[in-house]
Amino acid sequence: MKNPNAILIIPYLLVLTACGFSPVYGSHQAEDGSPVADQLNNISVENIADRDGQVLRNDLIDRMYGKNRPVTPAYKLRVKITSTEASLGILANATATRAQLDMTGEYILTDAAGNEMLRGHAHSVASFDLLDQIYGSVAARQSAHERTLHEISEQITNRVSLYFSERK
Repeated sequence: MKNPNAILIIPYLLVLTACGFSPVYGSHQAEDGSPVADQLNNISVENIADRDGQVLRNDLIDRMYGKNRPVTPAYKLRVKITSTEASLGILANATATRAQLDMTGEYILTDAAGNEMLRGHAHSVASFDLLDQIYGSVAARQSAHERTLHEISEQITNRVSLYFSERK
């Protein structure tokens, strides 16, 4: 063998295959025998208040519904968003040049009967520049909202997926 280090790699590969690693969205089965992706497709995402809620709901729907929307969903997901915005980079004339958006999404997953199955919160922080031009500041603020909402939807989807994949 030309490379003696190749022999050292083989035990690591064997350990990796024996560790129980399995993909979340693969053929791994949940408690009732259906794949996790089918479980996600069977969740009704309830309406969320305000414009940020609409964006978050649409992002969750895009992530969870690989097929069509469920006709008779087995689960319901409720999310409540709270956000705060703080000024950073205060100048001598008391104007801010930077802001930080702190957003949290509290979520509850229930079954069709209303029994709570999973509860948690997803959190994201984004900062943005406050520019002299109004449109630039508005666009930067909107982008920060979109980034935090995208991160929150990703966290919620991942946690719900893990919940279904670990149920046994």
